[in-house]
Amino acid sequence: MSVTAAKFIGERYYEIIRGKKYMPPAPILDHDETVYSLRNLFNNIINNKSFKVFGENVDVVLDNDNTVQPDLKIISDFSKIANGKRIEGSPDFIVEVLSPSNSSHDLVDKKDLYEKHGVKEYWIVDIKNQNIYVYLLKDGIYGDPVIYHNYSQYEIENIENGYNDDLKEQIKIKEIAIKTFGEEIRVPIDKIFGGVN
Repeated sequence: MSVTAAKFIGERYYEIIRGKKYMPPAPILDHDETVYSLRNLFNNIINNKSFKVFGENVDVVLDNDNTVQPDLKIISDFSKIANGKRIEGSPDFIVEVLSPSNSSHDLVDKKDLYEKHGVKEYWIVDIKNQNIYVYLLKDGIYGDPVIYHNYSQYEIENIENGYNDDLKEQIKIKEIAIKTFGEEIRVPIDKIFGGVN
């Protein structure tokens, strides 16, 4: 594979999507804390030596026109690790943490790109609204996402005292079940945000 690597402009990194350069905004502290928490969380949960967890500073070369740096990626095919420097080909699992200034990039552009390249599971973590959008690849496409919410104690109390039975059922969901790694694993929703309020 001829590689178009992600590059730096001055001190800033940019991604290459469909042959065009995209400069992500500088991450805010909540973004950085969430990515750190996610990496630790998945490293602790996935005790299976058949998978490797990587943070945001590793390039993923999907093809000649698309090199990205997802916030978290997990792979099972170690032959995709090229020279110990980058991943060449699609990870099994990707997480992007939304940045307020370019959320459409993760919600639309990258979602379409990951779908096209066969990423089995794609999560979008929305820190501001405390939501996790989970896309699963089925027959080559992502359907509508399953949306999980990290309910605050205040929200839980209001829902418990209210009349909406659907919401009363939703607040009981405390974990996200993942089957992408073979055996089902469960990820606690509140741990995803790593203490970010």
